[in-house]
Amino acid sequence: MRINALMASSAVVLLASVTACGGSSSGGAGESVAGGSAAPVTTGAYSSVNDDGVIFDFKSGGVVTMAAPRMKVSSTGSYTVDGEKLAVTLDGRQYTFVRDGKCIEEGQQIFGKLCRGGQAGAASNVSTRKPPVVTGTWVASNADGDFRIDFKSSNSLTFTGTMAGGGKTNAEDGTFVVEGDRVNVTLSQGMPIILQFVNDAYETTSLGQALRFKRK
Repeated sequence: MRINALMASSAVVLLASVTACGGSSSGGAGESVAGGSAAPVTTGAYSSVNDDGVIFDFKSGGVVTMAAPRMKVSSTGSYTVDGEKLAVTLDGRQYTFVRDGKCIEEGQQIFGKLCRGGQAGAASNVSTRKPPVVTGTWVASNADGDFRIDFKSSNSLTFTGTMAGGGKTNAEDGTFVVEGDRVNVTLSQGMPIILQFVNDAYETTSLGQALRFKRK
């Protein structure tokens, strides 16, 4: 049984009115802690680094506004901070951004990369991201079962899935390549998995559901 057969399918809803592009703007000063998080986030405007003019303005008290003037799109929502992540809720949908210095990036590329100061901010940004740890054993669980990644020497690993309730266990070898804060995995039967290293854990939605792997 393929490992992806252990997973329940889930649809990814994309915001059709905004694509992963950019613009420029300036940000305000100040620090705030949203939603009671222990980690501060710099308030102010973050602009996409390309040319579509998307701007996210994070305000104190967990309020965020999104504007894309060229597309005549705007919305007001909320955000919370979880370490390196910002969970943004707009129009009833949640988007997760990962912080890197004075830039943020949404993993599904709906909004793309945004920085304080737009393109200029991106050019001068100093990364605060930790490199992925590609050693040891990492485990995750959800309603479908238990999952395990064993990093081996060089660029190889083994991915194991065990169905819930003591069901069948399937192990599949694969290879991986590190690109920034992501580890791109290709299993032996060709299935790709993208792992993002954030908050000292690996996160992925490549298997149809959100999984978070913690080091064992």
